[in-house]
Amino acid sequence: MKKILPLFLLCFLALSCSEKLYVTSDQEKGIDFTQYKSFAWAEGQEKPGKSNPMFDNELNRKRIMEAVEAEMEILGIKKKTGTPDLILDFHIVIDQKISSLTHNDYPYDVKYWSEYQAESYTFNQGSIVIHMVDNQKELLVWQGIGSKTLNDVPPKDAEERIKKGVKAIMAKFPTAKK
Repeated sequence: MKKILPLFLLCFLALSCSEKLYVTSDQEKGIDFTQYKSFAWAEGQEKPGKSNPMFDNELNRKRIMEAVEAEMEILGIKKKTGTPDLILDFHIVIDQKISSLTHNDYPYDVKYWSEYQAESYTFNQGSIVIHMVDNQKELLVWQGIGSKTLNDVPPKDAEERIKKGVKAIMAKFPTAKK
């Protein structure tokens, strides 16, 4: 049992730090999203964070912008200079989380005292938050969020993963043109 436990813990950690993307969105009620035909990026986008440059860097920020622009094009909303219908911005959030695992070394079903052991581990959770503001009303009308556990090293296919993540987030955008 003692030899199997470390293997179990390793498998559990590998599965709990899976690559699953959790996507959610929120929107202002009563907005007709089909009215939006153009967008532009907000001036003064935030700069890459210094706390985690492996994930939050200029390359990934450029990839996110390109992926959002491609999805907006698919939705029929064109990029425009001047006075667009929507102003877009995004944020990259990287949080360090702690999780714990409790296990029992007692080999029988009946026990007279507790011998539970708890172990904890830390991991990074990354999120992309996309905001869309109605330019005329100056009102946040939609936000989409995608979150997932991050590996310790950047993936080799970062560009493809960012495209898939942004596509999943933008799939929550409430318009008839999907």
